[in-house]
Amino acid sequence: MKRLLLLLPAVLIFAAPAQAAPSCTRDGAKLVAASGSVRVVSMKETPGKTETRHDRILGCRTSNGRRFTMFESVDHGEDSIQHDTFTIFGNRYVGVDTTIEGGASLDRRAATYDTNARKRLHTTQPCDAFDRGDVGGIVDVVFFKNGAMAYACGQLRIADGKGDRQLEPEGTIVGRLAVSGTNMDFGPRLYWTANGTVKSLDL
Repeated sequence: MKRLLLLLPAVLIFAAPAQAAPSCTRDGAKLVAASGSVRVVSMKETPGKTETRHDRILGCRTSNGRRFTMFESVDHGEDSIQHDTFTIFGNRYVGVDTTIEGGASLDRRAATYDTNARKRLHTTQPCDAFDRGDVGGIVDVVFFKNGAMAYACGQLRIADGKGDRQLEPEGTIVGRLAVSGTNMDFGPRLYWTANGTVKSLDL
């Protein structure tokens, strides 16, 4: 018996090439901080009537190129000049230490952001009303694991996954905040001085 051979055309399947993630600096964004796969970029916005500079600050991950607005950084001439310092840690979190100068006055505050969840985690709002004449807000801040931070303003507070709570009462002279270890993800202890006495806490 003759066998009928049916020849079928070979079907070649090619995997589509992986599409590269959009650049964090697309659309004219300027890189202001980078570490690991985390980027912080700024986008120039049209200044308002009394503004001399208006930048939108965005967090981004190079793995997917997704950006999110963290905050607006704005100057009003010499009456209000904003300086932002960025600390990237844990290859995920961004700590922002902001100082606003206005003539002889100075105001300082801080916040932390999660670039995975694309949101703000903590602020130093409980210190907003702390006033020392021409200087207001916090006097010191440190950032550590999981987007947490400790900050001082005549008291010591810690903001982490357990909430924002007071460690030293109001009226305490707090300074020299530090987290032990070089890897901020695993810094085991927080150190500070309270009225000149060195103290520490397991994190």
